[in-house]
Amino acid sequence: MSVQTPSRIHFFSWHTKVSLELPVGFEEASESPEVNAAMYADDLDEDDPLGGRVLVRASAVPDGDETAWQRLADESAGLPGRETVWRRDLEVDGLDVRMQLLRYAQDDIDVEVVRLEAFAQAADVVFSITGLAPADRQDEYVPGYEHAVTTARFVLL
Repeated sequence: MSVQTPSRIHFFSWHTKVSLELPVGFEEASESPEVNAAMYADDLDEDDPLGGRVLVRASAVPDGDETAWQRLADESAGLPGRETVWRRDLEVDGLDVRMQLLRYAQDDIDVEVVRLEAFAQAADVVFSITGLAPADRQDEYVPGYEHAVTTARFVLL
């Protein structure tokens, strides 16, 4: 009988109300209850090479603003210097989601990065999942970020 080693680990934040799976090696880096955010990373040690980061947020929007999630995706993709590699609309956990992959120069660390973003909205809350990685490691990180988005659960209490 062979035992398979898990390739993913499950995370949940009470502040974001989002549950997701990330590749083994990621750890919770921080939680910010004041802005309903959680950060996960796989390069927490100083000796680690520059790796991946995932930021999950839950943001309140005004009642009746049902397209805030789409507008946020459009505004992020439209920032100067960002190239949209691809964009997809899908359904995750019963919510419409816009997922997009962007590429740009991250000037503060002098590195070209890829940014996988996903936005969803339930009533007056926009959920965002953002995965960042060095562009030269895109093939290593983006599939894991896509998995995190497609397996996300939005816990609406």
